[in-house]
Amino acid sequence: MHSSFFPSVLATSLLFSTALAAPVIERDDAPTPTSTGADAALPSIPSSCTVSDYSSLSAAVSSCTALALSSLTVPADTTLDLTKLKAGATVIFQGTTSFTFSSSMTADLIKVTGKGITLAGAPGHIIDGNGGAWWDGLGSNGGVDKPDHFITLSKLTANSVVRDLSIRNWPVHCFQITGCSDLTISNITLDNSAGDAPNAASAGKPAAHNSDGFDVSSTTNLLLTDSSVRNQDDCVAITSGTGITVQNLDCDGGHGLSIGSIGGKSNNVVSNVIFQNSQIRNSENGARIKTNSGTTGTVSNITYSNIQLSGITTYGIDIQQDYLNGGPTGSPTNGVTIDGVTLRDVTGTVTGSKAKDYYILCGEGSCSNFDFEGVSVTGGTGDSCNFQPTGGFTC
Repeated sequence: MHSSFFPSVLATSLLFSTALAAPVIERDDAPTPTSTGADAALPSIPSSCTVSDYSSLSAAVSSCTALALSSLTVPADTTLDLTKLKAGATVIFQGTTSFTFSSSMTADLIKVTGKGITLAGAPGHIIDGNGGAWWDGLGSNGGVDKPDHFITLSKLTANSVVRDLSIRNWPVHCFQITGCSDLTISNITLDNSAGDAPNAASAGKPAAHNSDGFDVSSTTNLLLTDSSVRNQDDCVAITSGTGITVQNLDCDGGHGLSIGSIGGKSNNVVSNVIFQNSQIRNSENGARIKTNSGTTGTVSNITYSNIQLSGITTYGIDIQQDYLNGGPTGSPTNGVTIDGVTLRDVTGTVTGSKAKDYYILCGEGSCSNFDFEGVSVTGGTGDSCNFQPTGGFTC
């Protein structure tokens, strides 16, 4: 199945058509979705703005309002730098974009900044991060130096759009979305399934590790929609920001749809987040909120609506306030408050002897106004909730 991930667009589109039949929670401040796929015409690019050799990139960025990256190979120790685009510029990936390995590369491999930017893929394109050259089973926790993120969207504003991209084999985290506002990301296919298997450097563990799909921080008014993620870590992880809608996602193989971990960072406020009309399968967790022990911050107005779970191996629904050094301690603290968590029609199954349907571990007095309706996760044992949501839910 995983080797045919990219051709499985039909299956994913069927999921989206089913999900979209459910009620959609609208947000007044959300960016307006832009046409995607075959019905969204791409501009024609003159040869002077078509980049097939990296040495031509800087000149094209400075002079073109529409440019194509055509079967571009990015040299070792080099970032594909799109941080000086003209306002309103369009960048189109054509053919296969590839990246040359370097054991000393720790910077992001692609960086994009600008106002009113469109980043899109032409039919048949692939962006290949050459992750197998870096994968050693350790991700960002050690081993060979690796790029921090594969693609960083930083300060993309003014109704910028990132759409119709097919990305595979990123080294560690894929997208970092930070400092952005009024941004739409749609029709993205992320496939890191090749990292499931061990390699010569991973000591029998999956070669890819810490392979988050979308990491979001300090961002306002983001719509992430109609996308699929096959990876080994969080499908989406939001650590700060407000006015964020994530909808019509297919998350396979990772750690679920996550808020956190929150606390101990430069920005520790997450508010007004909606996850809706999505499925999470073959993953460690389903819906998850986690905060860091002994830190401060706020999490408020979080909604999970119409989320379908299957093959979850650890927690179907997980809210815990005891993370320290990246792992749980079992002793929650209350410096980060979590207020206003709504779950509607979150259903499905967990599997395995250690799986729990529900796990809620709040600090003293730090959780409030949880309302769960139409929530039914089955297959687990040893459920534990030290805070009881309203809505007829029973842990």
